[in-house]
Parts: sequence; C-alpha cells; structure tokens
Amino acid sequence: MSRQITSVDPSVKKRFDLTGRVCLITGGAGFLGVQFAEGIAESGGLPVLLDVSDEALSGAAKTVAAWGPCEIERADVADRESLNAAVGRVLARHHRIDVLINNAALTKYGCDADPETFFAPFESTSPMVWEAGMRVNLTGVAQACQAVGPAMIRQGGGSIINIGSDIGVISPDQRIYEPDEHGYPGMPFNSPAFYSVSKAAVIHLTKHLATLWAKHEIRVNAFSPAGVYRDHDPAFVAKLADRIPLGRMGAINEYKAAIVFLASDASSFMTGHNLVMDGGRSIW
Repeated sequence: MSRQITSVDPSVKKRFDLTGRVCLITGGAGFLGVQFAEGIAESGGLPVLLDVSDEALSGAAKTVAAWGPCEIERADVADRESLNAAVGRVLARHHRIDVLINNAALTKYGCDADPETFFAPFESTSPMVWEAGMRVNLTGVAQACQAVGPAMIRQGGGSIINIGSDIGVISPDQRIYEPDEHGYPGMPFNSPAFYSVSKAAVIHLTKHLATLWAKHEIRVNAFSPAGVYRDHDPAFVAKLADRIPLGRMGAINEYKAAIVFLASDASSFMTGHNLVMDGGRSIW
C-alpha cells in the first residue's frame, strides 16, 4: 500500500533533534559506544547504555552525563534471556525504544581465550574464539533486533543502526602490517578473521531486515567506520594513511554526527544502506 507523503518538516535543525527518543546502545560502555551516546544525549535523546560490566557501565555513564541524562543496563547480547530481560526493563520504564544501535563486539578483553590464542593466525584459529566472535558480533546483533523489533512494530516505527566496519566491505590490506625499509618492525593484523566475516554478515542482515520491516516504518541501516587513532605506532599510521585518500585515521569523536544522522529524522528516507566513513579508503 502506498504511503506517499508530499513534504517533511523543512527545518534541518528539527530533523536532527532526538528530544524524547529512547536510544538503546549495545556495547554502550565501549570507547565508540560512549561517543555514540554523547551524540545522542547532546541531540536531546536518552541513551541507554547496555554492556556486560557494571564497572565499565558506571564509568561510561559518568562520561556521557556531561552531555545529558543517560541510563545503564547490564546484559550480554549473546545471552538471549539476559538481553530480553534488559529490553523488558527499558520498555517497562519508557514504554518504547525509538533507536537501537548494535555496537557490541568481541575483543580480547571479552573473550575467555588468552591474547596469544585470540590473535592466532587464521590457520590455527581456535574454534572457541571463532564461535565466540560470531556469537557476539553477529548472533548478538540478530538477537537485539529480535528483542527490540516487536516493540518498534507496536509503536509504529524506529531506527536500527548496526555497526559494521570498513573491513566488512573490503579486505584488510596485509601489506600494512609487514616490516618495511623505514624501520617499522611489523605486526600481525590485530583483528581475527571472525571480525571481518561477522561484520560483512551484519551488513547483509541490515539489508534483509530493512526490506522485512519497511512496512512498519522501521528503518534499518549499517554504519561502517574505519580504524580510530588511539596513539598507534607512528610508522604504522603512516603506512595506513598512505592507503587512505584523506591521509589519516579517524578521530575518536568523529563518528558521533553520523550516528545522530542515522538515528534521527534527518535520514528518514534511508533504509538498507551501509554508511561507510573511512576517509575514502574503500574507493581505491
């Protein structure tokens, strides 16, 4: 059935406004999750940070509070019962969830394997590491969508943002990590294969859900950022930057505005899209 509209609010400022909207962020205590929450809070929304660590959540909430009110929920996206209970508590308090940002991802800190096992070469990857990564990065996203989707259907719409990655679109350039004549000692690529594979799958899950739920006015988009500079080895940064048209890595707070765009009415005619923000790397 056609739902044609002839115009939208002409105020750009109002279309970016998130006042009154409840925004659930999985992996909300992570360094990008906190940035996303700050952007949501500054735009008037209520970020609800969901993560597995009470201590990390407490610290993240204090940081985000400088930008506006926020709430926290402890849950594991890989544990369906835990996740459903947390979503239920949010709905009991607010009776709606307007935005879901699927940001949770497995790192060496959240895996039971030791760092050497976690970062093992692909040919000797532990099945435990592979399965744990896929369970958090892919199944966790699907389960969060399953938990929140019915509420969005009942309320007549919402925005889901699944966090992908530039290496879910292109392959990691292994040459960047090799020793060179300028003295860079080299290092193994620091994301196991499950990360690239799971992020590629998240991008396609985004497209599937976008067509499935469009009739309910639920927009489902992906956001794929590139690596963020966090005091990396200067020689490594130089090698990576040489493969990026803009000549640098992303800044830690550079992605906030893109998340607000996808969460708000500013992107009201966008669904099933993967917004890549990588300094142009993927166009080469």
